[in-house]
Amino acid sequence: MKAKFTEVLNDTLSYFLLGDIELLHDYQVKNGLPNDLATEFTTKETGDWVVEAGIMIPLSQVENLPYTIIFLTDDEAPELLKEGNDLQIREDGYILNIVNGKIMLFTWWILKDFTAEKMKERIEHQHKFGKPQVELENGWYKLSILAGLTQQESSFKNQDGETMYITGLEPTFEFVLTKTTVKDQCTADIFRSYKIML
Repeated sequence: MKAKFTEVLNDTLSYFLLGDIELLHDYQVKNGLPNDLATEFTTKETGDWVVEAGIMIPLSQVENLPYTIIFLTDDEAPELLKEGNDLQIREDGYILNIVNGKIMLFTWWILKDFTAEKMKERIEHQHKFGKPQVELENGWYKLSILAGLTQQESSFKNQDGETMYITGLEPTFEFVLTKTTVKDQCTADIFRSYKIML
């Protein structure tokens, strides 16, 4: 499986979040957490627990740039490991639990008022506008995050209406997922920076 999304923005905040957003809501309800998960996760250990439980993965210090986002399973070769690309960061050892058949990349804003209604709106928005989300078999996954610059082709129309193509290095995140039969321990550095140098 390989899925690619282009021109993905972090909505001016320095975070991307990855996970099964419905599972995050279930965790919130079961544990009586407030709607303001942003404050909850940054002032208490709850945020660490959510990561260690495989519910959500935060990518911090993400610059406000358009990104190429790639999801792939371990039977595909990562773009960032191919010649001509610039791998800058690799963090292995994350875990993800998928209970609702999909994961998505979303931004910090939703955590400030995380309700069932806002979650449903986010899911619909991701689907309607082709934002980063992929369907996967439920279960446990090991996850590696690769970050850096990959060769990407962009197109635009010139003043004569002709489509022009250019190729250049663009900031990229790759999420490499490996299905497992049991929950592993999270061994990744959950506080690491994901700032990509241009």
